[in-house]
Amino acid sequence: MEVLHVNSRAEADEEEKAGLLGQATGIFFTGGDQLRITSTIGGTAIGTALSAAYRRGVVIAGTSAGASVMTDVMVVGGNNDDSPKKDILSMAPGLSLLKGVVVDQHFAQRGRIGRLLSAVAYNPYVLGVGIDEDTAIIVSPDATFEVIGSQTVTVVDGSHLTMTNVSEQAPSEPLALSNVILHVLPYGHRFNLRLRRVVG
Repeated sequence: MEVLHVNSRAEADEEEKAGLLGQATGIFFTGGDQLRITSTIGGTAIGTALSAAYRRGVVIAGTSAGASVMTDVMVVGGNNDDSPKKDILSMAPGLSLLKGVVVDQHFAQRGRIGRLLSAVAYNPYVLGVGIDEDTAIIVSPDATFEVIGSQTVTVVDGSHLTMTNVSEQAPSEPLALSNVILHVLPYGHRFNLRLRRVVG
């Protein structure tokens, strides 16, 4: 096992460090600050090597912020325990390894359903995936994930929304969303991200 410390964009552009990813059979991101991860490695030699490793089928995993960065859009901050509103979260581009999904973590433990609903209201095409502590999803090449761990994964599907007022409301006003589909999945359950349905 090799620990790769990357503290700056200059280090992320070092070919020697990027070369380690070319030899990796698995890559793991620790937690911390997801915006720091993406702003440090996005568009660098390490960022390019990471995408190449993913396309080769290398297992890429992460915990906490390291899970949030996997998607093409990510939550970088926001209020916990609040109703869905436009101003309770901030979002930014992620590493784009997992398409059409936004991931939030420490989900039930920090009361983050409101901010995940808000994220889906911004773009109902994007699936919201809330992962509890001591819980993870394993995503297979066919875009099916399986839940592991002691708690649950919440999936918010806004693709069938019949009404939302997200474009009319002031930032601090509560949002209306009608016909959101919600799945709560414990250990062993499987969900297909392309089909948007539970498959086992």
